Amino acid sequence: MAGETWEVVYMCFVLAFMFAALISDRVGADMVMMTSLTLCMASGIISIEEGLVGFSNEGLLTVLVLFVVAAGIGHTGALDWYMGRLLGRPKNTTDGQLRLMLPVAIVSAFLNNTPVVAVMIPIVQRWGQNVGISHQQLLVPLSFASILGGTCTLIGTSTNLVVVGLLNDRYPDNSDINIGLFDLGLYGVPIALIS
Repeated sequence: MAGETWEVVYMCFVLAFMFAALISDRVGADMVMMTSLTLCMASGIISIEEGLVGFSNEGLLTVLVLFVVAAGIGHTGALDWYMGRLLGRPKNTTDGQLRLMLPVAIVSAFLNNTPVVAVMIPIVQRWGQNVGISHQQLLVPLSFASILGGTCTLIGTSTNLVVVGLLNDRYPDNSDINIGLFDLGLYGVPIALIS
């Protein structure tokens, strides 16, 4: 029991450091998390293999690649004209929110929702400015539409991808446990339509 006591105390300090650093917002969240992970590996609380196994998950790597694509699209403004034409000129804020939510939900069903939001934030901000709608009125509907659209397919959310990766790692030879691309749509589509 005495051997485990230092681990509990050490982890309390690591967690306190992590939360304080995240709350202070002086250092990026990625650096805080990597530092905390490194402290846990350096102390031997978790092995190096355990600490790095998450980086080999296909779902995580897919999301990382999509973030690179999202950054490229966002910085070039490549979609501004197309999205401006698609979204049009709404009559009021509610009309603007509805015009935004449908295409975002559809796109989020087939692309991971986190990079979709990352791509759409600057586009929506510029579109809102052009049509006279405050971007604060558009960003929450953007997020909700992306989340709801993401629940319609397997690739729509990073959570789905990570769970399928873990499921395949846990039961590699069991063909009965298999989640197809549109299997979640049975539940996701009705929820997205109702919401």
